[in-house]
Amino acid sequence: MKQSELNKMVSACLKREGKTLGWKTKAHNAFRVEGEMFFSLLISGDAKEKTLYRRLSCKPMAFDAELWKILGMTSNLQEPLGFRADGAYTLVGIALYEGSIGVAEWNDEGLLNSTSQCLLEATASVESNQQLRTVDAFMKMGEAFNVDILKRVPNTAWNFWQERLICHRLKGEMEQATSIAEARISAGDSGRFVIGGQTFYQLVQRLPQGHNVSSG
Repeated sequence: MKQSELNKMVSACLKREGKTLGWKTKAHNAFRVEGEMFFSLLISGDAKEKTLYRRLSCKPMAFDAELWKILGMTSNLQEPLGFRADGAYTLVGIALYEGSIGVAEWNDEGLLNSTSQCLLEATASVESNQQLRTVDAFMKMGEAFNVDILKRVPNTAWNFWQERLICHRLKGEMEQATSIAEARISAGDSGRFVIGGQTFYQLVQRLPQGHNVSSG
């Protein structure tokens, strides 16, 4: 089977099974909102290896909204909810789990069963993490994730500074947010996004110290 054909099958199966289990879908992503949190399940297949990769991640709804304010892209608030799952200018979030599962055969029955298994697993994870419904809960989890990944991969390019800065801005703690921006600029950190030659952290410094946008 060609990879392009498999991609279409995965998307179709995810849409069918997601609707049954209460998830909205877009391409290879299933998503739902619980409390203040946006949960997103990415599923993708590897035609040669006969495996499905899945990653369940979460992030506060308000974080993408604040990111778009910083980047000058508040029109993104009018985009469908699924844009937060795969939009180029969105935060990745923190993974609750990720990995691959084997698929016996690339056929409708096998793929439907495997996709359903992934969605049931994600549903159970979301429902078992009832405490993960607020920005504060997300930040606590993110800080723990940050400590863990730095222990396992000391030279990782990943960091949690962007989320810390956005959290400070949402709480009106502008001095702390500015301090982070200055430190990250000195460290040569772009914050993943560069608009008009300005990095994420440089754009933060140009913002007026005003109110935050709605999370949408």
